Amino acid sequence: MIQKLVLVLLFLFFSHNSVLSLKCYINVIPFILNYSVTIDTLPSFDNNSLVDVSGECTLTLMWFRNPSSSMIVFGYNKMLNENNNSSVDSILASVQYQLEGEDPFKRLSHDVQLKCQSFDGCNNPDNLKKLLKSLEIKEHFPGQFDNLIASNSSFDNESINNCYFNLNSSGQCPPIDYINCQRCEISVRYLPLSLIDVCATCPRITKDENFLVRDKIFVLNNRSEIVDRIQLLCQRGEHCNSMENINQIREFSLINFDFDKYFSSSSSSHSFNSFHIFIFIILILF
Repeated sequence: MIQKLVLVLLFLFFSHNSVLSLKCYINVIPFILNYSVTIDTLPSFDNNSLVDVSGECTLTLMWFRNPSSSMIVFGYNKMLNENNNSSVDSILASVQYQLEGEDPFKRLSHDVQLKCQSFDGCNNPDNLKKLLKSLEIKEHFPGQFDNLIASNSSFDNESINNCYFNLNSSGQCPPIDYINCQRCEISVRYLPLSLIDVCATCPRITKDENFLVRDKIFVLNNRSEIVDRIQLLCQRGEHCNSMENINQIREFSLINFDFDKYFSSSSSSHSFNSFHIFIFIILILF
């Protein structure tokens, strides 16, 4: 009898992730603040709701630089692959400078998003404080970057010849479309061992506006940085999507994440998980 009960408990334990849903904090209306938020100026999140979801929890913070303001969103992403039971917690941090709107204006922002599945309510306000304590995002783009992403309504088939081309990427690099392309494009990934992966093209499908972005992805589970990437879409000048401009974007921007600071703030409140409960029951039975 005890052996059968143990087998049942083992089944329940190892199917835990696939049976139970995750609880995430959500706010129906984003927190819009008319200042650049810091760890010392966070608002109250008492109205957040903890809800059952099938997916991953998210926590997004955006700092807008012109004018200075902030937006905070607690939410979740639906699970696209129901068979994916992995619980990878990651942080995407970026610097973005882009054109927006029908009458385009330049928007400069620093963004960070936490995605997590490790425990119920993992996108809680305490983890937001830990993010702010551990993350460093800076940029001091020179004035010529304004012209780098400026729009050019006269961009046409002849303009494509001004783009820089390098299609030797190890990933998927869209082919050049000499008929429908609307802007030059380059994406550069910085890989281990000082390797660089470059895709410079002029594809048929691009974003609607010019922009530059530098982003990094950090994985909390194994304290690793898995992505360091710069993207640029532009329309003005010869070789506006050149490696020289990419190197300048990298020189004038900084994204760092201190894993030690993040985990030094961790509480032990989530250490008593289902595994410990399972062991506890087994000890009682025997």
